[in-house]
Amino acid sequence: MKAGIITIGTEILIGSILDTNSKYLSEKLSELGVHVSHQLSIRDDFKELSIEIRDMIKKVDVLFLCGGLGPTEDDMTKEALADVLNKNLVLDDVQYTKLVDRFNKLKRPMTSNNKKQAYVIEGSKILDNKWGTAPGEIIEYGNKKVFLFPGPPKEFEPMVDYYLKDNIAENNEIIVKSLNIAGLGESSVEETIRHLKLENNEISINTFAHFYDTEIKIIAEGTDKEHLVYQVREIVEKLHITFGEHLYSENNTKPKEVLVKKLTEKNLKISFAESITGGLLSSKLTSVNGASKILKNSVVSYSNESKHKILGVSNSTLEEFGAVSEQTALEMAKGLYNLGLCDIAVATTGEAGPISSEKEVGTVFICYYYKDFYEIKEHFFKGSRNEIQERVSDTVITHLLLNLDKKGEKNG
Repeated sequence: MKAGIITIGTEILIGSILDTNSKYLSEKLSELGVHVSHQLSIRDDFKELSIEIRDMIKKVDVLFLCGGLGPTEDDMTKEALADVLNKNLVLDDVQYTKLVDRFNKLKRPMTSNNKKQAYVIEGSKILDNKWGTAPGEIIEYGNKKVFLFPGPPKEFEPMVDYYLKDNIAENNEIIVKSLNIAGLGESSVEETIRHLKLENNEISINTFAHFYDTEIKIIAEGTDKEHLVYQVREIVEKLHITFGEHLYSENNTKPKEVLVKKLTEKNLKISFAESITGGLLSSKLTSVNGASKILKNSVVSYSNESKHKILGVSNSTLEEFGAVSEQTALEMAKGLYNLGLCDIAVATTGEAGPISSEKEVGTVFICYYYKDFYEIKEHFFKGSRNEIQERVSDTVITHLLLNLDKKGEKNG
């Protein structure tokens, strides 16, 4: 099944708002095994909208029109679709009564143009909007379907969640499974999967690069659900064997959430000495429920004075090697560990830019310090100041996630 999405609104094209609806709907359709083949944003223009609807409906099995259902003159999605389908707009008494009641409860006068929202295309299935005023609709057109959803995300997203699955189901069974890979690039993951030759006429596998991991999405489509379940299970087992510890989740769980869970299960306490990351690492972990069980403290030691007075980094180390060095990273982590609060101490120091102070912008040193072992990693990241800080934080979380059972290099 092929789907097309048209988002309507001049405000999208002039950059006043971001079109999050297409992304949200595309993700939901992919989970149902529906392939989005076309996406388009168009301004509030009756003639152009009619042309694009007429053109796209020829190319897809199901068409989604998002936005343009409100009370103002520039809201014309229903009117354009009715024109294309050669149908009339009729007043729906139920929707009109609901609209009047809503304004009465709000103790606000209902202007005449609001009545427009209670008009629907004749013969359509009404999708009651429990989150706003304009209803959605589904119109059968030959062997095709057209969905109309209101544009505001606070209405659009719950309506998609509530109505989509039950109104788009095919005879085919669809199973969607996501796996998450950390510490390997998308190109490497994709090449490995292709060499395994796991796809067939019922199974498709795609990879998607996120900022912190690579997602593998398995989509199984067919008529025999039991057989599809068996195939997906076999593929998941093969991918676990192939990627080992790098395959850290089957549920699109974020690395920071899995890390907190693992640290909790192992009863390990962690602390951070943050220079380049400036508290971002502790912020990421504390956003996860249960972090209080494993995060003991975070020291934002941005200046050399704080590195020396709080963490015990020697002045001679700072003078000889600089703040951005493996020696300083080691002493930061060791000083933090010696406070006696944690089992694992992690220190970050580097150049976030845009102007360098000691080393080339993007140079980073990270030290992971345990009771008897430590390891120091040197990295080089490209990007803006914020992007470099994000990459350092995600690198630390990924490294810990994949190496909690490893203890680095033995001291001495």
